[in-house]
Amino acid sequence: MLGTGKSFIGALLAKGLHDHTKSKILVMCYTNHALDQFLEDLLDIGIDRSAIVRLGAKSTQRTEPLGVVKQQSSYSRSPTTWNTINSLESDGNDQIADLNSSFQVYRNVRADAISILDYLEFEDPEYFEAFMVPEDKNGMAMVGKNGKAIRTDYLYDRWIKGETPGVCSDLLPSHCHGVWALDQEARDEKNRSWKQALLREQAESLGVRMTLLDKCSKRLRTIWGEKNREILKSKQIIGCTTTAAAMYSEDIRHASPEIVLLEEAGEILESHVLTAMGPETKHLVLIGDHQQLRPKINSYGLSVEKGDGYDLNVSLFERLINVGFPHTTLLKQHRMCPEISGLVRSLTYPELEDDEKTKTRPEPRGLCDRVIFFHHQNFEVIFNAVSDQRDEGSKGSKRNVFEAEIVLKIVKYLGQQGYGTDKLVVLTPYLGQLSLLKETLSKQNDPVLNDLDSYDLLKAGLLSQASANHSKRPLKLSTIGESEKAQ
Repeated sequence: MLGTGKSFIGALLAKGLHDHTKSKILVMCYTNHALDQFLEDLLDIGIDRSAIVRLGAKSTQRTEPLGVVKQQSSYSRSPTTWNTINSLESDGNDQIADLNSSFQVYRNVRADAISILDYLEFEDPEYFEAFMVPEDKNGMAMVGKNGKAIRTDYLYDRWIKGETPGVCSDLLPSHCHGVWALDQEARDEKNRSWKQALLREQAESLGVRMTLLDKCSKRLRTIWGEKNREILKSKQIIGCTTTAAAMYSEDIRHASPEIVLLEEAGEILESHVLTAMGPETKHLVLIGDHQQLRPKINSYGLSVEKGDGYDLNVSLFERLINVGFPHTTLLKQHRMCPEISGLVRSLTYPELEDDEKTKTRPEPRGLCDRVIFFHHQNFEVIFNAVSDQRDEGSKGSKRNVFEAEIVLKIVKYLGQQGYGTDKLVVLTPYLGQLSLLKETLSKQNDPVLNDLDSYDLLKAGLLSQASANHSKRPLKLSTIGESEKAQ
């Protein structure tokens, strides 16, 4: 449940496992924010940083020293290993060149008459013989009605057009007459199959070169990763996001974690959970809330909402809860004032209790209540410049200029009450509205998007890289889903 201390309990559990067992622990979270918060909690409750390693490039100031690239190691590559690396890199460069060449051939492949005749010579000799221009017994050149020598593709072209062998009719072997007896539909079907076979042949050649390059790259990654594996083996706690777990899957597998602890388990795809577990895994600890965000997938047809039974956005955590698997629920929340917690209590969590400290917080300045609903009749418009995965079925995202202007006025008013913009968070359901809010609020403020929303806006072309990298961070602006992931 919201604000009940799930992450704190998870950190205590990790400390207990660290202090009283020698088992290696893999801590995995969906977002970098959640991972850094969890690792900082471990440091705060007394786990020495020398026992922890963090996989992945992003980090906070406190977790940066935990990064695998920051770890000291006595590992040293031998001359033989360096020779192998140099050899593999050389082979890889050659294979890249071959792959590029093969790709250009694939792009430029044309199923013309000459190419098809070359193909038929070995793959379909019966048709090849039927299309070969007969040689004159006296060594004379075969000519057409215009007196010009007929080309190699003369018979093939006439066959494609549904015509007879023409000047070659009396010279073809008798066993080729069946080929020329085919009707136009059969000829068209045969010709299509030959063209497809030519393209498939080139695609297979391209695939072989890709496979060779993949094998070379995998061997090279394995050798380069030996240092990382040595570091991971020396640490008791390995922290990573689900993305990093996929990137470093081989290194994690070699480290053989016996305990897998998942934060935000309700938001992690079941496939990611299963692939995080190896042959040595003895315990799987899932921490989350199956009534909050589900795992994110790109295909609505595979979701539980579609109702076709694929249900890929149902986590392993939710599946186990729904079938009655034993679990513990935390009931006392420490985050929300009662006026706010009453909303979620009546909608989702009827047993949710308020901690005493939530009941004595000061009243907000300049507001008549902690919860205010604002009603208006100004409709949103479809913003076609970006498609919004959060709004299934729509060709674009949504924007509401009136609401964006109201938000600007509210931010200014709260500033007049003494609330700095570092104390404010603006949430919206739609990526289109997120872009509009940034444009509107940037007139007088400097809103900053969280990482996932910045990525979406950059991808949609609605935000420049310079704006995404801006250093000032006075106002937090986010979509609702990404904000909940950052809790």
